[in-house]
Amino acid sequence: MNTAKLPIEAIKTEFISALTTKNTLVLSAPPGAGKSTCLPLWLLALPQFSGQKIYLLQPRRVAVKNIALYLASQLGEQVGERVGYRLRDETKVSSKTQLEVITEGILTKIMQNDAELDGCALVIFDEFHERSMQGDLAFALARDIQLGLRDDLKILLMSATLDNEFLAKKLPDAVLLKSAGRSYPIEISYDPPINTQRWREHALKVITTQARQQQGSILVFLAGIADIRFLAERLASAGILPDNVDLHCLYGDLSLKAQQQVIAPSPSGRHRLVLSTNIAETSLTIDGINCVIDCGFEKRAVYDSASLTNKLVQQQISKASAIQRAGRAGRLMAGTCIRLYAKEDFERRQGQAISEIQQTDLLPLLIESARWGVSQLVDLPLLELPNNNKENQAWQELQRLDIVNNKLKLTVHGKQVAKLSCHPRFAQMILRANSLAMMIAKPLLTKQYTSLACILAAMLAERDIFSRQQGSQQKGTAHKDSVHKGNGQNSDIRQRLTVLLDNPQNHTRIYQQAQRLARQANIHFVKQAKLLPVDNIGMLLALAYPERVAKLRATNKQTQGHDYLCANGKGVCLAEGDSLAGQALIVVADLQQTRNHTLTVRLAASIEQIQLETIFSKQITTKDSLTYNESNGKISARKQTKLFALLLSQTSHNEKLGTEKLSNKKIGNKQLSTEKIASMWCELVQKKGLAWLNWQAKDLALKTRWQWLNTFVSDADFPLLSEDFLLANLTTWFAPFVGEVKNKAQLDKINLSNCILSLLDYNQQQLLAKLAPEYYLGPTGRRCPITYHHEQLSPKVSLPMQEVYGLAITPQVGEVQIGKGISLLLELLSPAGRPIQVTQNLAQFWQGSYAEVKKEMKSHYPKLRCTFGC
Repeated sequence: MNTAKLPIEAIKTEFISALTTKNTLVLSAPPGAGKSTCLPLWLLALPQFSGQKIYLLQPRRVAVKNIALYLASQLGEQVGERVGYRLRDETKVSSKTQLEVITEGILTKIMQNDAELDGCALVIFDEFHERSMQGDLAFALARDIQLGLRDDLKILLMSATLDNEFLAKKLPDAVLLKSAGRSYPIEISYDPPINTQRWREHALKVITTQARQQQGSILVFLAGIADIRFLAERLASAGILPDNVDLHCLYGDLSLKAQQQVIAPSPSGRHRLVLSTNIAETSLTIDGINCVIDCGFEKRAVYDSASLTNKLVQQQISKASAIQRAGRAGRLMAGTCIRLYAKEDFERRQGQAISEIQQTDLLPLLIESARWGVSQLVDLPLLELPNNNKENQAWQELQRLDIVNNKLKLTVHGKQVAKLSCHPRFAQMILRANSLAMMIAKPLLTKQYTSLACILAAMLAERDIFSRQQGSQQKGTAHKDSVHKGNGQNSDIRQRLTVLLDNPQNHTRIYQQAQRLARQANIHFVKQAKLLPVDNIGMLLALAYPERVAKLRATNKQTQGHDYLCANGKGVCLAEGDSLAGQALIVVADLQQTRNHTLTVRLAASIEQIQLETIFSKQITTKDSLTYNESNGKISARKQTKLFALLLSQTSHNEKLGTEKLSNKKIGNKQLSTEKIASMWCELVQKKGLAWLNWQAKDLALKTRWQWLNTFVSDADFPLLSEDFLLANLTTWFAPFVGEVKNKAQLDKINLSNCILSLLDYNQQQLLAKLAPEYYLGPTGRRCPITYHHEQLSPKVSLPMQEVYGLAITPQVGEVQIGKGISLLLELLSPAGRPIQVTQNLAQFWQGSYAEVKKEMKSHYPKLRCTFGC
């Protein structure tokens, strides 16, 4: 075992000392330092860990196996002796195994089954900077054990690009250590494309040039599989690559064996060109790499609430990821890194990537949390919490699926769901498939239904087995019983399932997962295609996505597609020519959002209404309802059958709403109550706004008086009468007056002043009339309207000047009796009704400008001279 030259050896004494005295350590070590391949071997030699288990977590399956194999070889042993590994579908451990290399999901399962991690002394989280949700959860559970049950349990976090400042705040008890890396220099250059829309062509040119110039192997980081395939097809063309360069592709969907072949050493004299996703960013060492070409993008799983699934979204990588990628070129020798973006672009990027917990589907996390015994994530020592609204919505989703109860504890059904290694929705489908067979009177087919559910779950968890080209080919060959038309769109899951069942040898990973799920659910797995009820997959899918049962509502002339409405109230579109186009009812498994924000169906299955009524007999409701007809302004009565927000059917009642009282009108065996009518009008006003009502001038004047009183009179304690208040309290002031209104014409005649006055009791109405009177009563008995404004202190009244003769004090409103009256703004009018003076102080008016006004009036109105004194 030769590790003396590895840089991490320089901190061995410091590390072992810290590990002996402290329980939480954070180690930052650049690529090639030896943190994954050397440090674990120290631990096996420490007496304090003798007979104790050590778990080393890796975020990638291929890294788990390779690191275990390497460590075992350094000990001169076979893997499975002192060093072993565990994957979901492969295990190499024995009774002698002390160090197990595992994924985060495996550790979570271990802790759920053993809440004290009995016999485990140390848990190591390698490449922790990736911050996967599974990694965050596994750390939180381990930390919870350490803080609450096992104060002797040790935790070590390791990575090349840890955010030490963040971790120091979150883990104040942790010891922070740092190791140097290998000193191989890496020359970094920037070569952005001139046209960002054609960056693939630019990447092809750079890759081709470097393949001819480099004397070593090249690793190209690309965002996703589509980019890899595009470039691989062109690079495979004759003459583009040198004869001694072998082209390889590396991504997560490859089998473990295929991934290992990519990273295996090249034959002597040959070099590699590896097109990879971010899977090669950490943990993996590809032999001979001395040049990295980095496109600067990656695809991350982001939860889409519209599609109810994680979507791979292309994002810019962080600075930390860019540094990790560049480091791949300097693992074994001096190297170069060419970034296909500008240096200014790099400098603007965020330091660390957004953690997965902030942007992925929370349902799996919440199920594990509920299984651990917590009903809110804040009760777990997570390094970071998701958005509170997203968490609440996810809990509600689990409640709707009957996985947790109203106290957010796992139900009996939820405990079964938690045991299956698939998404909770698919687990729900598998476990409910048994009762589905019972519901449709086919109890002898329960094994077939549950087996089909396992296959469907495994298939949907993988990438779509139809590429666009494959989908087009399958239409003409594999599905003779299907009708295809139009432009080749194909969202039908049944067709994919048929291909899968007809060619099981081409989809071994899907079948392996299906069989694993069957074992976990104690299902006798049926593999024979002819025995499986493929025609009923719509029913199975509805068990997983009840809110995405969708009904055809119209043909969209703009998009030439078909519009559907889902049971959750969302609208989706099925492309014209799709194999499911025109089906009355479908269940949607996957959606994508187009540039114009339209939700387009990617995967779906057809279903019959009678099947829906069988599955959702308890959720489907039938009730009488009232509908407002916009064209004629009248109410019509209908009987509606609904699944959640989805209207499955409706029938109009023969009776029309006539002139008799609606409260006595019968619909079937029920009465059409005034409450239902009033509720309908309230819903319409909520939807259309208060302006939809026919407000008269007197109604608006009353509202203004009321608002003025609230603003300027201290003793007034009336409701605020804002639009928000009125809309929120429609049932109080509006509903009691409209229960027998049959149409909009009658509604427009409603006295809205009486409606809003009903918000006040008798004494308050008297106080309103007293403090903010509608009229000023002059000496002659004339009623002069007072104009109020909610932002102006003094109301205004226009009146003939003779109405104020003999008055020495300006009329007031408000709290006059206690000396807090507010003087009216008087607009004095001539006999012809023209304004001649505005005053708010009659005493000054009589003593001042009155003489000029009097003189002018005499000259204009000689017949009134005696009025002014002959």
